[in-house]
Amino acid sequence: MKKVLLSAYACSPIRGSEPGNGWSWAVHLARRQYDVWCITNIEDREVALAEQKKLGLTNLHLVFVSLPWGLDKWLNASSLSIYFHYNYWQRRAGAVARRLHKDLQFDIAHHVTFGSFQQGTFLWRLKGVKMIFGPVGGGQEALPEFKEYFGPAWRIEKIRSLISQFSIRFSSNLKNTVSKSDHILVTNQDTANIIQKLGSKVNGSVHLVLDNAVPPAMQNIQFIDRKPGRQLHLLWVGRMLPRKGLNLILHALSLVPDHVDYQFTIVGGGEQYPLIEEWIKQYGLNRDRLHLLGQIPFSEVVQYYQKADVFIFCSLRDSCPAQLNEAMAFGLPVITLDIHGSSLAVSNECGIKIKPSTKEKTASDIAKAVTRFYEDVELRKRCSINAYNYAKGNTWENKVDLITSQFYN
Repeated sequence: MKKVLLSAYACSPIRGSEPGNGWSWAVHLARRQYDVWCITNIEDREVALAEQKKLGLTNLHLVFVSLPWGLDKWLNASSLSIYFHYNYWQRRAGAVARRLHKDLQFDIAHHVTFGSFQQGTFLWRLKGVKMIFGPVGGGQEALPEFKEYFGPAWRIEKIRSLISQFSIRFSSNLKNTVSKSDHILVTNQDTANIIQKLGSKVNGSVHLVLDNAVPPAMQNIQFIDRKPGRQLHLLWVGRMLPRKGLNLILHALSLVPDHVDYQFTIVGGGEQYPLIEEWIKQYGLNRDRLHLLGQIPFSEVVQYYQKADVFIFCSLRDSCPAQLNEAMAFGLPVITLDIHGSSLAVSNECGIKIKPSTKEKTASDIAKAVTRFYEDVELRKRCSINAYNYAKGNTWENKVDLITSQFYN
């Protein structure tokens, strides 16, 4: 049985996004009969241990690394200082990893979360292991054409870019990670381009791989044969952050022709939620056509996935939105921007991808996509079937099988 050291800072059985990804890697590697030692932070420690016991995975060993002086409380994952926590945690986790490797002699060292390449990983310090870095993203940048949609947050985008450029140029941890990795898995071409410029010790060692899959709870959903009605039900699900581009979609809906009868349901909360009513007025939208739900339990979100006709999600900067997988699991055609992780996650057969251009033309092209799905019922049905079939194959079992068969041997 091969021994795998998994670096999964974010790892939890009760959370989505990166913590959910980390947990999925740990569990599915163990189910493939690897001896998995998963190094993670102390958040959700008790619930993770309880779930491990419930699953009966005796070959999954959870190693929780804490910070001294109560810093886990002050620099925790819900604070603005999460990256300070992560960088300090990496140092502590690296020391733990070296001690474990001395005793256990791991065959494979695999970094899975955080999924941003800029910080690299401590795993490069381990000698005599096959090292896999990723899937990671972080190379994507918001286009300046969309500056207006960010509002005051555009300043933060520029700061993020500067920090990223600084890391790329000066981080020895990143350079060692790239030079010592046997395989680097990236979630979008933007990140691949940057890493290839940094250099890699093996030609062809950079591979495009999505960092998420359909959640286990959604794998057995039956296909919904949606009957076309007089209204087109559009759905958006997510956290209302500037980079998620919800106001771009509202701008686009203001350009949809009057004969298109749509209902737009928005699910989620976040820092921009209080701005929605202002945006509705700004773009002159009919308030009766919008259904604002705020943050609701996921069990209720499922109902809206079932009722919708089309999923519309146009992130302005995103590694790979997990919502796209969820929507396709329910057989929803997708309207999205043809950038970053969305380009890889959604094929042309599963929806309509908009090539970004100017602010006005991009909004106009999204409006045309909405109109096309409203008028072309057959296209909607084809994309629905294709999206569902794609999602049926994009499971964690298949993902882990593919990556271990290609890169673990």
